[in-house]
Amino acid sequence: MKLRGLVTVLIVLIALAGFAADQPGVMPAPPEHTPPGLMPSPVQPGQLPTISIDEVKAGQKGYGLSVFSGSQPERFEVEVVGVMRNLRPETSYILARLTGKGLERSGVAAGMSGSPVFLDGRLAGAVAFSWPFSQEAIAGITPIATMRSLSTAPSMMPVTPPPPVELAALASGHLPKDLLERELARMQPQFLEGAQSSVSWATTGFGALSQGFLRRALGSSMPAGRAAPAAAGAAPDLPLGGSVAAVLVEGDFQLAAVGTVTDRYGDHVLAFGHPFLGLGTVRVPMAPAEVVTVLSSQNTSFKISNVGDVVGAFEQDRQAGIEGRIGQTAPMIPLALRITGAGDTKPRDFHMRIAEVPQFTPMLVGSSLLAGLDSTSYSAGAQGLDMVAHFRLKGRGDLEMRQSFDGDNAGTEAATYVLALAGYLTNNQFEKVQFESIAIDLSQSPQPRSATLVGAVADSTVVHPGDRVTLNLDLAAWRGERFRRSLRVDLPQDLPAGRYSLVVGDGASIDATRFALEPAAPVTFAQAVRLLGSLHSRRDLIVLGIYAGPGLSVSGETMPRLPGSVRSLWSAAASGSAAALRTTIAQEVRQEMDVPVDGLVKVDLEVRRREPVAGDAPAAPEGSTDGTVASSAPPVGHGIDHGKGGR
Repeated sequence: MKLRGLVTVLIVLIALAGFAADQPGVMPAPPEHTPPGLMPSPVQPGQLPTISIDEVKAGQKGYGLSVFSGSQPERFEVEVVGVMRNLRPETSYILARLTGKGLERSGVAAGMSGSPVFLDGRLAGAVAFSWPFSQEAIAGITPIATMRSLSTAPSMMPVTPPPPVELAALASGHLPKDLLERELARMQPQFLEGAQSSVSWATTGFGALSQGFLRRALGSSMPAGRAAPAAAGAAPDLPLGGSVAAVLVEGDFQLAAVGTVTDRYGDHVLAFGHPFLGLGTVRVPMAPAEVVTVLSSQNTSFKISNVGDVVGAFEQDRQAGIEGRIGQTAPMIPLALRITGAGDTKPRDFHMRIAEVPQFTPMLVGSSLLAGLDSTSYSAGAQGLDMVAHFRLKGRGDLEMRQSFDGDNAGTEAATYVLALAGYLTNNQFEKVQFESIAIDLSQSPQPRSATLVGAVADSTVVHPGDRVTLNLDLAAWRGERFRRSLRVDLPQDLPAGRYSLVVGDGASIDATRFALEPAAPVTFAQAVRLLGSLHSRRDLIVLGIYAGPGLSVSGETMPRLPGSVRSLWSAAASGSAAALRTTIAQEVRQEMDVPVDGLVKVDLEVRRREPVAGDAPAAPEGSTDGTVASSAPPVGHGIDHGKGGR
């Protein structure tokens, strides 16, 4: 009897315990060593009880949950220091001192962003930020009420992309040397003056140079590994206090921001307690992460993490944190990178997927290119690079771009060029562009190869329409002797009498000259793509034939050699939409060189017609300015020094 009664009592106690555990609002504070797997995991909105910021007082004690090793959350202690109220409209933070789990030594570690904090057994909010070089683990905590209203909460100041690089700058290759680093720095939204977010940037596959760029721009960027794949059919493991990552690049290279899950109900996940990129509505892949260890630093300690496979997508990125759903997908752009290193017989292939975030996609593509060079051989030091890039645009087909780079910064210049090109496409003013895929081939040489074009002489300077002119070009090899190349140019049959100039140079310099002589800003995306497709490589030696011939630039198109009466009528009717042109580009001759070329020279010819034709313009006298040749133009056969590098 006694045994039967004891069993009955135990059954009743177990049933009551189960009943209590099922009641909304019942969440006892776990003891110091509660097994992490027993932490409650909400299954519907509002199941976890919360405490409002008005109930928070200095001196209150509680606990938080975060991962310090492995994938299971562990408890740390919390004591409220005070409340920072109304730092901006409807924005307040709790300040608290964190202890336990080595936080007295490490301070608040990057990667703790989003760690849930409980006061009086109720969810108070998420660890969001700290201060560098702090001697205590003092953290700012975002109230949970603000985080739970993310989808309706105001965003940060709108994150607008920088204006796209001008076509003329893309054509010439004269791009800002710090463009890549500036774009990377935009990934750190400033949400509180002097404080820094407690997110940790995790990278995989990036080498010394590319990792250095990331670290300078993002602060806490550290190499990371890959988490072991989850068992087939296993449910995603993202408990409260578990590590979670917002993934921007995945594949052979990886870039992700690692933080902590603050709240979860059903398939909804709240994390970080601060903005990720500050974009408002967004679609970025979500993945679980595991922590290898916490590394203490006098500046900012951080978690070293492994990032797992994508299990969902973040959809809100606002001042109070990020929100996503397990099982959702975020669009990503396939990126294939093939690099043939110096002396390699077999190329190295890399495959990544890039988050489709127009404000940052160009930077992600450029960073991945630099990471590929780091991984294959080297990205810094004297070298030469030949690049072929294919951008497959939805509804527009394939855009192929070729360019060569030489010098100590060839790798960075190639990454910057791709960034600027992708930035022009994604942030153009005409229409939204979607990349179906991007493929980049790079061929690396162990040293620069550029030959400088220093002069040109024509075999005859008095010519007739239709004549063949031979140009003898003088070039200086990189750290080598001078050499000569000959180039034959067949003049157009309809050239008018007068001065005719042949401008000879590398593809980039000639493209810049062409844009200067015939400025025709595109007014449609189709025109922009056509202009991009017309750009030349520095391996192209180009000859432009130009003469004084007034025309018009109208709606992105050029109309050279128009009669004066037509130009007057058009200008009057177009109400300023037409721009006058003072020169005509009569021909373009291209010859591919075995090495890249640098430089620009001009040869002046005098065209005489065999038989006078009515309407021929007389030859322009020496020293006149006709829009083609300046009064200070150098003599025939002398080069115009445009400098080296920059492309």
